[in-house]
Amino acid sequence: MSDDATADDVVTAAEIATHLECPRKYEFDHERPLSPPKTNRNRREEHRRKLLRDSIIAGLRLDTESPDERAETARERFAELSGSSHSSVLVAEQARYDREAVGAAIDAYFHGDGQEHGERLVAADVTLGYERGGIRYETTVDAVTKTDRGHLAIEYRPTMQGILHVSWNKDDNVQDFIEEKKFYPQQIGSFVRAAIAICGLTAEYDLTRKHDFACISLLENSRPAYETGDEIHVNPESRRFRSAYQDERDDLDKLVADRAAALLGDETDPRDWQFEEITDRSCSYCAYQNACPDVLESELSFTDRHRAADESPGQTLSHESSSEESQ
Repeated sequence: MSDDATADDVVTAAEIATHLECPRKYEFDHERPLSPPKTNRNRREEHRRKLLRDSIIAGLRLDTESPDERAETARERFAELSGSSHSSVLVAEQARYDREAVGAAIDAYFHGDGQEHGERLVAADVTLGYERGGIRYETTVDAVTKTDRGHLAIEYRPTMQGILHVSWNKDDNVQDFIEEKKFYPQQIGSFVRAAIAICGLTAEYDLTRKHDFACISLLENSRPAYETGDEIHVNPESRRFRSAYQDERDDLDKLVADRAAALLGDETDPRDWQFEEITDRSCSYCAYQNACPDVLESELSFTDRHRAADESPGQTLSHESSSEESQ
């Protein structure tokens, strides 16, 4: 990082997480934004997540001691946001099940931890941040609630896809990623969001308290209740990060600082990072595949290598084998 970095330099968890997936994707997302196809899977999932979190926030903000009233407010907000225009019987049936599953998830949440989260709500849809090394790090969380030991920042999600599975006996997730032993950028990105949120809570509220970050999946465990006919069983899942953050704090701090320096230094060429892993893994779900120069160059290079091998001296292809390959 350059010596002239100041607190005016702001780096977000979302930017770091995207850069972990692919530096070129970061460029397309944040530096010269492109509009990915609406049909992209990740874009659809993010839209679904926004509908859920906005609906839950509406229930959290309601001033009531009744979990039923919170759930009803959240369901009404979801219905308002999601709309009901569907073009086919299959899509309509799928949408009906999804609405019922969301309704069941909202009920389960507010009749569980959600009521306490609402009663002890400090802020919703808020940005947390802190300064270190002349850089301000920020992340947006869906809710902040008080706990007996401090504060809890919450991110609501439909499922835990892409979220690190934290475990008491696993303390080298970030180290393995830094040392290029494993490549799971989305999961490490979720860990970065947790780390920045926890540090932000500490900076905002109290250095001596035990603050935490949780991902709450509303639809991770949902299935039709076959024994009762039309009902749907939903059990929201919560995944907390404080213990894992403490175990891997040094590695996380290094990763965050290194990627912040890369972002501020305009290091967006994926070939300078884990390019083979990026093309093998990240490209498969990237919304920018068709417009990415690195993907196109990689595909052309792959084609050229095979063409060169086919045309090498001493190797001839019969008409029959050429025809078979063309098929």
